Amino acid sequence: MDDRHDSLAARVFGLCLLRTAPQDLPHAPGLLAAFVVAGIVLAGVAGAMLGDVAGALAQSLLAAAVVLGLCWAALALRRLRNRYVQTATALFACDVAFTCVQIPLLLLASPPPATPAELTGVQVLVGWLVIALFAWQLGVNAHIMRHALDASFGFALVLVATWAVAGWSLSRLLLGG
Repeated sequence: MDDRHDSLAARVFGLCLLRTAPQDLPHAPGLLAAFVVAGIVLAGVAGAMLGDVAGALAQSLLAAAVVLGLCWAALALRRLRNRYVQTATALFACDVAFTCVQIPLLLLASPPPATPAELTGVQVLVGWLVIALFAWQLGVNAHIMRHALDASFGFALVLVATWAVAGWSLSRLLLGG
């Protein structure tokens, strides 16, 4: 089937399976904005499930700013700024897809226990599944950046892992705990 006729959902699903590339998405700044907003709203939903809507929204806003800024910087350094909208759209579209998978898992693990000793077997299993999803999402983000930067997968994986650590560190520094 011709990629031009695939639905947006099919293209995003293809990205999550490492079968399509960011250039398969339309160059549409409005679509990027919609995915950024959807990601922030979904983070609020996930935060509400964990009992911290405000904290989740603040972390999501900060994470969005970090990803948007670092994506732009990486592409600008390679003189590939023309790929920014599609690359950022791919990153945020996949983030929305992964969050949609994580929310039911959070429902399974709710309510969060007060101490680690109170974790149930289901909560431990869900924790491992969330870690596996995070690793998969890092791989997907590396796939996206590999295509966007015309770089090796290894380089792109180190890049996005660095972004994740930078975002987490900045969040701890600015938002605490």
